[in-house]
Amino acid sequence: MAESLMKIYETMPATAQKELYDFALFLLSRNEDKKFDIQKKSHFGGLKDKISYIAPDFDEPIEDFAEYM
Repeated sequence: MAESLMKIYETMPATAQKELYDFALFLLSRNEDKKFDIQKKSHFGGLKDKISYIAPDFDEPIEDFAEYM
C-alpha cells in the first residue's frame, strides 16, 4: 500500500503534494498516540552546518540605517 501511495503522490503537482502532506499531518495530530509526531521540534543550534554561504559584507553596516547609527 505504501508503494502505491508514493506512486500517486509522485504524479501529483507540487501544490497537491503540499495539501496531501498537510492533510496527513492533520490526521496524525488527531491521533491520541503522539508516537507518530514526525515534525521535528526546533531547537537551539538546529541549523548548525546548514548554512553554506554568507556574503563577505554580512557584518557591514547597512547604508539605509546610517542615520540611526
